[in-house]
Amino acid sequence: MDISYLLWLQGIREALPPFVEQFFVVISAIAASSALVVLPCLLFWCLDKRGGEFLLFSFSLGSLCNQFIKNTVCAYRPWIRSAQIHPAVGALPEATGYSFPSGHAQASASLIGGTGWYYRKKWPVLNVLCWVFVLLVAFSRNFLGVHTPQDVIVALVEAIAIMAASTKLLAWIDEDEGRDFPVVVVAMVLTVVYVLYISLKGYPLDYDAQGALLVDPFEMQIDCFKSVGVFSGAVLGWYLERHLIGFETIPNASWKRNALRFGVGIAVVAILHIAPRVLTLVGVPETWYELVKNFFTVFGATFVAPLAFTAVEHRVNPLALR
Repeated sequence: MDISYLLWLQGIREALPPFVEQFFVVISAIAASSALVVLPCLLFWCLDKRGGEFLLFSFSLGSLCNQFIKNTVCAYRPWIRSAQIHPAVGALPEATGYSFPSGHAQASASLIGGTGWYYRKKWPVLNVLCWVFVLLVAFSRNFLGVHTPQDVIVALVEAIAIMAASTKLLAWIDEDEGRDFPVVVVAMVLTVVYVLYISLKGYPLDYDAQGALLVDPFEMQIDCFKSVGVFSGAVLGWYLERHLIGFETIPNASWKRNALRFGVGIAVVAILHIAPRVLTLVGVPETWYELVKNFFTVFGATFVAPLAFTAVEHRVNPLALR
């Protein structure tokens, strides 16, 4: 049934002008863009700290869960399952690895949909617009022939469930002092178990007619290690910031103050994102390099950047930030 649906969409896609396919390629590319992570940083540093925390939790945990399911189910892409499927060429560079669930749908739902959902009572129109975009992303993955319907449906359900869990978890933590510590401990233990599972489990080793692996398990492990770095960096940085810095976003803060925070924050994150490249010079495996790089990047956003811009603010004349 899922392949029949994709073949039906494929017939429509091939009959339409090329710009329609290109439109959906662009929509998918936006969902996969690393620039989207600027959104939780902007909220966390400048506009709404709690909103930023929510996006960081829902996105990092969602990414971890999505990669866990991918590497457990190990479902092949539609065109591997059926030679009749001809995916859009423009979508292939971002359609690597296993198929189920869709990482594009999960990421767009967690970040864009999560923004709308968090502010749904304050700005209901924004919520509608955000979820229209998320649904466009989900549909684009089917329309371009790179994901099945169940890939995107499960990814959306997963993201929504994690958003709801993140909301309740953050509210529970705020009810009593000290509840954040066991959360961090559980999260760190979870990452260790996760790494062991991903590293030791078996993977299908199927080959195409040319003798190449259909999906390289090592490449899939790299994606999992990335998500571990993002998740552990977010949780540990969040915990240390709460106890050692405790900065606040300022309602109606001047554009100068926000620009200072954002500029310092981006500079810190960029440096910490690049710094781990030295590990490649000493032969560190790519899996661990990606884990460390993503940990440093997100830990930089949640702890080091706030440490840096609060230190700068203390040295700047308050009148200059009005």
